[in-house]
Amino acid sequence: MAVKRFNPLLFLLFLFFGTFVQAQTKKQIPKSTLVIPPKQIVRIDYPYMKGFSVKLWNKSKFELGVSAREHQSDSLYKGFGIDNNAFATLSVEENQYLQLENRFIAPLKVEYKLFKSGSGIKKRTVATRTVAFYLVNSTAQTLPILIPGIMNPKLTPFSQSGVELPWGQKIYLKTPREKLLLLTVTDSISKGAGIDVADLIDAALNPYD
Repeated sequence: MAVKRFNPLLFLLFLFFGTFVQAQTKKQIPKSTLVIPPKQIVRIDYPYMKGFSVKLWNKSKFELGVSAREHQSDSLYKGFGIDNNAFATLSVEENQYLQLENRFIAPLKVEYKLFKSGSGIKKRTVATRTVAFYLVNSTAQTLPILIPGIMNPKLTPFSQSGVELPWGQKIYLKTPREKLLLLTVTDSISKGAGIDVADLIDAALNPYD
């Protein structure tokens, strides 16, 4: 009987290929796609999940309204707009649902990934603490805001947008030539506080007044 000899090269190739396929399978988490009809609101809820996070990409030409709302009262917890071809991440708590809003006469295409909130979350350190507050636009102008790594909202006139940001997070105003630093989030911001973006812009442009 012929005895097959062990081929180490073939074994290494098999091991590499198996590891490569496993890594690709883990990385390739497909996005979900949703088309919101004109002038419609879509509510998304996962009642068996104790809260979740969602990353959304606006693949349309118009702004997408995004908010987290309370189950019982439908009251707004936090919300903002996602500009065309921009993205944002939102955390939705256990007693809340996700709402997507199309205010325009054309359909909006949205891509999103869902992330389950982990149970047994480690105690937050100072570096990872967050604070929830409101960015208030008291002007008659639309203010394009940049929050790197999180979202790029446009604050519509006479509106407020709820955000929850980690300490150290920087907030900028987008201008045609550069970005203007408005605020660095610190523990000095009270939970639920309303911060007037117009005042931040004035302070950034006139630091010595």
